[in-house]
Amino acid sequence: MPVAPKIVLSTFGSLGDLHPFMALALALTQRGADVVLVSHPDYRDKVEAAGIRFSACGPSMDTYRENLGKDPAEIIRHFSQDHGFMLKHLVAPYIEQGLSELRPLVNGADLVVSSSYAYTAHLAALLEQCPFATVALQPAVMLSIYDPPKLKAAPLMLSPRTELGRQYNRAIFWLGEKKLWGSLAPIRAIYTKYGVDMDVNLGGVHSDRLTLGLYSPLMGDVAPDFPPHSEIVGFPFYDSEDGRRSELPPQLEAFLSAGDAPLVFSLGSTAVYDGEAYYRDAAKAARTLGQRAVLLVGGQSPLLNDDFGPDILCVPYAPHSLLMPRAKINVHHGGIGSSAQALRAGRPQIITPVFGDQFDNARRIERLGAGLDITFDKWTKASATRLLDRLLTEPSFAQKAAEAATVVAKEDGAARAAERILASVRVPVAS
Repeated sequence: MPVAPKIVLSTFGSLGDLHPFMALALALTQRGADVVLVSHPDYRDKVEAAGIRFSACGPSMDTYRENLGKDPAEIIRHFSQDHGFMLKHLVAPYIEQGLSELRPLVNGADLVVSSSYAYTAHLAALLEQCPFATVALQPAVMLSIYDPPKLKAAPLMLSPRTELGRQYNRAIFWLGEKKLWGSLAPIRAIYTKYGVDMDVNLGGVHSDRLTLGLYSPLMGDVAPDFPPHSEIVGFPFYDSEDGRRSELPPQLEAFLSAGDAPLVFSLGSTAVYDGEAYYRDAAKAARTLGQRAVLLVGGQSPLLNDDFGPDILCVPYAPHSLLMPRAKINVHHGGIGSSAQALRAGRPQIITPVFGDQFDNARRIERLGAGLDITFDKWTKASATRLLDRLLTEPSFAQKAAEAATVVAKEDGAARAAERILASVRVPVAS
């Protein structure tokens, strides 16, 4: 009997980082691979409940809190204002500990597959001489001069039509690398300590063997300056709070069934920690427009104790795959997981980016004509009311959202990625 290929998957970050890898792990397992998913210890119960073998690596949220002396909301504020904060304080201090946890798993594996900022997995694969592939969860990490990401503080030319424009973008990327040089120094030092050349850029680690864009071609296609053997395979979909079967809470199901489709407001699993004012303004805007609303506020929010009246419901969490299709408008932070679910739902969107790739995801959805965007720090009752009113009264947004949904509904990025990964293991990629 053929031996099952051993695949190590590694990702770190929020649920928007975890869920695509859970979908990929399940797809690989269904095709006969021996899979282990490596991530933060906080995710063990959820991953194992889904039937996926799990190995903990790196810090927990409690570790971050204790070592930084900050609560989650403060950490999010720092991270949203300074990409270097992530590299210096959330990544670099934990790489060597993670190596000791990860190298035994990687040893003897047929392939290590990591997300773009999983430096520990990249270094472990190099040290164990294991084949390595990258998954890009969003277009922003690919850093193409032809279709560059919209970043919070980078004056890139987003649609360069000439070679001069593309060269300008290349110069901006170079300046960005220089700006982050100091933040990357502790990571470079670890690579150097182990005798490895750190060939990475602003977009994190990349692979010459196989790079899979685990997002829809609607968001961006392969560009001439992507790594070799790159492919955009479509969105993967996984959506569960605890790793088991998803369902709407009874209170929410009753609310949805009792009246018109509501406006739905969500800040994902990370930005939600700093979302109290955001949700209060959202509720005020909904009342002004005479609309029902659902606020997904997280399990720690004081808003769960407030009475917003019969037309506004606060809940800690609901599966986006079940709630978003029943919304009139979906308002979210622009994380790639929320963006994927909102596009598949086929409803107009407002995206309120907080940090990182969210600004770029918002721009690409607006480019499709499926929604509008406004940054988190400019979100007020007045701005929310104005944008919501546009989506409610201008039918083109609903039309474009429905058109995008017909495309995304046909995608199975996890299955396609699994097939490409297994093919790369069985057939070595030519140099």
